[in-house]
Amino acid sequence: MRSIVLLSVVLLTGTLMAGSAVFSDGPAPPPPPAPQTVGDEALRKCIEKGLLFLGHAQNKTSGALEGDNSNFSGLATAGLAGMAFLSGGNLPGRGLYGKNVELCIRWILDNASAASGYLQFTGSNMYSHGFAALFLAEAYGTIPPYMKLQPRVFKVLKKAVDLLEKSQGPEGGWWYNPTRQNAGNGADISVTVCETNALRAARNCGIAVDKRVVENALKCVKAAQNDDGGFCYRVQPNGKDGGGSLPPRSSGAVCILQALGAYDDVATKKGLEYLRKNAVDNFQSIEALGHGYYAIYYLSQSMFMAGDETWKVWWEKIRKTLITTQQPDGSWSGGYGKCFGTAIALIILQMPYRYLPIYQEGIESANKPKE
Repeated sequence: MRSIVLLSVVLLTGTLMAGSAVFSDGPAPPPPPAPQTVGDEALRKCIEKGLLFLGHAQNKTSGALEGDNSNFSGLATAGLAGMAFLSGGNLPGRGLYGKNVELCIRWILDNASAASGYLQFTGSNMYSHGFAALFLAEAYGTIPPYMKLQPRVFKVLKKAVDLLEKSQGPEGGWWYNPTRQNAGNGADISVTVCETNALRAARNCGIAVDKRVVENALKCVKAAQNDDGGFCYRVQPNGKDGGGSLPPRSSGAVCILQALGAYDDVATKKGLEYLRKNAVDNFQSIEALGHGYYAIYYLSQSMFMAGDETWKVWWEKIRKTLITTQQPDGSWSGGYGKCFGTAIALIILQMPYRYLPIYQEGIESANKPKE
């Protein structure tokens, strides 16, 4: 399946990248033909209601997503919402939610520090930086010339990458603040996954990323793996720390291993087996996973990249769950606010469309020799 996913995304990504020179004012094209399990009426209506809620929730002046107050508010939720709109084929200036995508971009750009490169709003932490940078990278090639935003996005992304390279800790990962030394806290695995994914996406759209930074991040994630195949909370210079394995952080760890090309790595295979046993096979509810919507965000990506029967089993479960738990107003309550939960639910439900470049093969194979 990975070869099918790669081909589909390469074709779509090429269309989006090249399409910036031939934009028209017409509506966005419909999504490409999707697998049969995606094409049912209940799912279509569910997605429509979700996008409508997210569009109404956005501040039409600033671009901020209203109603969320947490570390995932502000730029992180705007980045996730932007990816939810992109996942449905909406591009900046095109499609029913094209304006919403543009507003997400501008909101993030308006909150980027010109001095440090930190993407931050009202005290948010590195999660906001990572998710905001990821969205900018995913949207970069879709921006039409008349908006004159591409040079600004490129500049902000470059600064965001520079900050990540400078703030990577000695363990190879990142903590909640953009500083190399974190008062002995080591590297948080979930934060490290978030920042590494942003680096991968930035490199995909032409930003230079130090290969050693990606390699060290990969080593950090692998160092967090426990004997049961899951992953611990953090990594210290002298080894693992922070308890046993849990599905949320383990989903993120497996996701980034796959995204960096380590599909056949022993760590990835053990991680996938852990997720099947502890998150997929015995799945009861989103909340039971812990950090529910955050968990299913990465768990769905891991299962999607694993492909074949692994994805089929998970897709049937998460599709049914999300359709039946959608609120009457079209939202999902995701623990960090309705906009956060709704954005993640929509990204997952539209994942089989394969619009986002992030669902292609990794930028690096974990087994490649150093250049």
